[in-house]
Amino acid sequence: MTTQTPTNQPNRITAAEIRQHFEELYKEMETIKTMIETMRGGLQTAATPPAIGTFGEMIIDSIVVGVDDKGKKTYKAKGAPYQKHGVRIWDEIMPKLGIDPETLQFGPNEITPAIRARVQMNPPTEEGKTAQPGKVTGKL
Repeated sequence: MTTQTPTNQPNRITAAEIRQHFEELYKEMETIKTMIETMRGGLQTAATPPAIGTFGEMIIDSIVVGVDDKGKKTYKAKGAPYQKHGVRIWDEIMPKLGIDPETLQFGPNEITPAIRARVQMNPPTEEGKTAQPGKVTGKL
């Protein structure tokens, strides 16, 4: 009597492989959760403009490294609600945010996970305008 092995039997995996797949899935879910919380915080920040002479907040998701007229490196933090123009960030503030400015390349640098930061607001230059972001001053 000969026994035949069914050809449509699914591949079997071990319990260790199943645990590995669940760990990877859990990490991906945590990343998605962080991204959703970051977006939610950015939407709340964008919906409430800060008062003049106070501090606002932003969600930093990238830092753009450039050079000024004197050849010194400059840094601009971008993220909600200042995604278009960004906010100036000085190199001495970045360690407070957990960022080493020496590791950043010229041009845009993605920051993962995003950082919730405090922004000093400058008064408006024209009557009827809202306060404008001046510089990033620390982490919230």
